Amino acid sequence: MDTVFIRNYTVEAKHGYYKEEHAKKQRFIVSVTAYCDTKTAGGTDDLRETINYEVLRKYIYDVLMKSPHNLLESLAEEIASLSLTHNIHSVEVEITKPDVWNDCMPGIKIIRQREL
Repeated sequence: MDTVFIRNYTVEAKHGYYKEEHAKKQRFIVSVTAYCDTKTAGGTDDLRETINYEVLRKYIYDVLMKSPHNLLESLAEEIASLSLTHNIHSVEVEITKPDVWNDCMPGIKIIRQREL
């Protein structure tokens, strides 16, 4: 299986469980990996035959700029849902919040498959 991906896209947004997180922007680092077949695109050199990573980047940005979510889980689900509208088999979405603590970085990673 081939992959098209965006790694470590950093966006400042207002999401989190605590009320103060909705008032002040913080950094979110998002990576999306789309599992798909890129063989046709590789042979034809035609962007229409693959998932354009610019589209993945836009989905991440658009979701993070919307009204605040309480949980990273819901942000990840929305990004995955949008990604699966394309011709991909499955998608992996990872979101971390690097500024929460000094000694570690909390986050989530989900893997979702296209429903048949």
